[in-house]
Amino acid sequence: MTSAARHPRIALLAFAIIGLLAAMAMMVTPSAEAGLIGTAPASGCDTASKVFAPWGDNANYALVPGGSFESGTPAWAMSGGAKVVAGNETFYVRSRTDSKSLYLPSGSSALSPTVCFALGDWHSRFFVRNVGSSGGSLRVDIVVKSLLGGLVSVLDGGSVSASGAWAPSARVRLTFTNLCSLLGVRAVAFRFRTIGSGAAFQVDDVYLDPWKSF
Repeated sequence: MTSAARHPRIALLAFAIIGLLAAMAMMVTPSAEAGLIGTAPASGCDTASKVFAPWGDNANYALVPGGSFESGTPAWAMSGGAKVVAGNETFYVRSRTDSKSLYLPSGSSALSPTVCFALGDWHSRFFVRNVGSSGGSLRVDIVVKSLLGGLVSVLDGGSVSASGAWAPSARVRLTFTNLCSLLGVRAVAFRFRTIGSGAAFQVDDVYLDPWKSF
């Protein structure tokens, strides 16, 4: 029997330390993001529903602040031509009166406000369609402000592909190593950015399952 098998707590601690070191290696200091990302959860984290149940997903999801992109909702920080445009996702999961979505042309990005987060089997989903090159992809970053100061960690949430029709995205989640780097974190933000020449996407109704789902 190995020492790791005899001492499972030591093994778990080792994994956590590896994750923390990985996060430190990815720390950057973009001043714009450092000023926008908070360390405390946003309000309204207790409001959740089974938004994606029609697609076989029974997890409870809360809307990311401003994730409907409707007038009067919290604004996202946008660059490179990203903007809110007319045209809602066609399922109207949040409200039948919704009428807007996020447009991301090639080379653009959009950063959400802070949203509540709890370490566990959490994940995000949203509605997306490809309105540009078929070879383009949509990158999802999880952005976390360091509890020690203004440093910002950018963690890889993976890439999303889509067809020309509105559809729910696959679940966006972090690897185990990156999850370890979020120990003690209570809030995260999401950044969407286009990858590839001619890439362009529309995104709408961005949701997060911020609690562990059993």
